[in-house]
Amino acid sequence: MKKITLATLIGLVLTGCGGGGGDDSTAPQPPIETKPQLVMGTIDRIDPVNNEITVNGIPYQVNDVEYANKPLADGIALLQPQMMVELTALTKSNVTVSIEPTMVGIASDITANTFVVNGVTLNYKVNPELVGEWVMVSSLPVVTELGLGYKVLSVIKIEKDDFGNRYELEGRLTNFNLESSTFKIGASTLVNFTKAANFGEIECGDDRKGIQCLIDADKQWVEVSGEMLDGVFMADEVEIDSDDAEGQEVEIEGIITDINSDKTKFTLNARNQFTVNHQTKIEYNDQYVDKSRLAIGSFIEVEALNGVAQEIELDSDDSNVSDLREFEYKGIASSIGDKGTFTVNGNLIHIDTHTEFDDGLNEYNIDNQLVEVEGVIINGNNVAREIEREDD
Repeated sequence: MKKITLATLIGLVLTGCGGGGGDDSTAPQPPIETKPQLVMGTIDRIDPVNNEITVNGIPYQVNDVEYANKPLADGIALLQPQMMVELTALTKSNVTVSIEPTMVGIASDITANTFVVNGVTLNYKVNPELVGEWVMVSSLPVVTELGLGYKVLSVIKIEKDDFGNRYELEGRLTNFNLESSTFKIGASTLVNFTKAANFGEIECGDDRKGIQCLIDADKQWVEVSGEMLDGVFMADEVEIDSDDAEGQEVEIEGIITDINSDKTKFTLNARNQFTVNHQTKIEYNDQYVDKSRLAIGSFIEVEALNGVAQEIELDSDDSNVSDLREFEYKGIASSIGDKGTFTVNGNLIHIDTHTEFDDGLNEYNIDNQLVEVEGVIINGNNVAREIEREDD
């Protein structure tokens, strides 16, 4: 992909100095303030001699390295390839590198192709010698038959003292229970947020803080930190992930986790939303293609300004693409008596915990309603992701 210039530092406009009768009315203008450029992706390579890392194919000179908004004394020495990072800078020199793992915790239950961290079973082959060791896991959200899961990019052994002796976990919030002060992340990890509530450490992207953040956060991506205790994640900090792509120029790699029917809006990594318009360039195998190529599960790199995609590069490596594909049906819904299923125009559709109903519809009143259903095909089954009324 032909890279967009990431950001330009606007200098002073210098006027020429000459003799005799020059007009000083056009005085130099102050620098124009620009917002920081945000780059999110994995580290391709590290050049410690030149204090440089390469992310999304572009080299950056590292000024400092931080984790959880705290500077790390060892800086670039702690970085490793395939770590997920976020860069903030006006230029490609002197960038701040923030390490953004999906999980930090102790590896356990290692099998030939799986292991467990913080109660989450991950499909990834690791060295059996990592049992009982602290690891940092970088991953991307990916659509699975159980909802959003994890596509592991790297598993790196760490010294826990370097990273604050804290467990960390990201994922989609479900099963919120105010009475027990719990929710689940993913399919398995139970999170207790009592400490976070008592400490005032529940935050979301806008001005709302506290329990209200969680009440409104069903199926949103969250980050928790704290400790694992008897199989329960005891969180002392909870943050509802905001859309970092809003209001600035960004470059982000990841997996499409949601997309509308006309391919004009999509969500990347379950948190960043982008618009596709007629000026968006979409590239696949060094050729420009149309937006029909975009699909849930596609691994892409997007360059965007103020939430509008300027360029999208589709990964040609099929191993990065989910087996899940989308469907869309419009017609009269018919209940068939089996809980969690209905038909539209003879097509059997399944409802799961991630199905969203709009326009006052639900599983019990959908019969004989004119509807539009969008969803994904999982193991040959049509699983609804959004159900809304269809206009006549």
